[in-house]
Amino acid sequence: MHILVTNDDGIDSPGLWALAKAMRAAGARVSVVAPAEEQSAMSMALPPQTNRELRAIIPPAELDGMLAFAHNGSPVGCVTVAMLSGVLPPIDAVVAGINRGLNGGSNVMLSGTVGAAMIGALWGLPAMAVSLQYIGPEPMPWATAAYVAERLFPLLEQIRGQAPLVLNVNVPHVASPDDLRGFRQTRLSEFFFGHYLDIELNPTGPVERSQIIFRFARERVPDFDVDTDDGAVRAGYVSITPLRPLMNSSPLTLNLPDLHA
Repeated sequence: MHILVTNDDGIDSPGLWALAKAMRAAGARVSVVAPAEEQSAMSMALPPQTNRELRAIIPPAELDGMLAFAHNGSPVGCVTVAMLSGVLPPIDAVVAGINRGLNGGSNVMLSGTVGAAMIGALWGLPAMAVSLQYIGPEPMPWATAAYVAERLFPLLEQIRGQAPLVLNVNVPHVASPDDLRGFRQTRLSEFFFGHYLDIELNPTGPVERSQIIFRFARERVPDFDVDTDDGAVRAGYVSITPLRPLMNSSPLTLNLPDLHA
């Protein structure tokens, strides 16, 4: 199986290379196309591709022989380039991550990591997004999330033919895989980031030219049910949430006006 590995944290993220190494350890042929710089919260954006570049990258020594490129566009742009440019052999699956921070609840609509997996699913490919809990200045346990990704690799074949479908994986911040409580299939939590944002205005002149500072108040985030993605991770489980990029219409019946009344 030929897997495209990408992310939204950029080509220099250690999580990207940890994921590429995990996919190779799982037995896959791996290629990388990732943003040249961080492109977090880009969702499924595909900005105009005028004057964009694709630059060959030398992978870490343990990944010698892997094709790897940096693209100065969005995560979705990276997947699109990989699919259509002809620089890579045909791709069998898309795996995005390992993201620095969870992507649960409403964050799945913002995440460039999830967005990259979503566009892969829309191409008809099995797709997975992998994110690792961030808890502060402590070192990120990339090896734990890489172990999880390798263990979940067989699920890509399990969901083949069921596209568009993305497996959204969130991993607790624990030092060793031995500290994980297990795997849980989950639903999206009710988490909405807007409820936990503090905004400060620091005027340096006219108020309309104020500097805006966003601070995520992590300490105010409540507990969620353990059958949700956010709740499972906070309880020590790896969360796997199947997502579909195409939204079904609501069964709500609207009372529409008469056009000519």
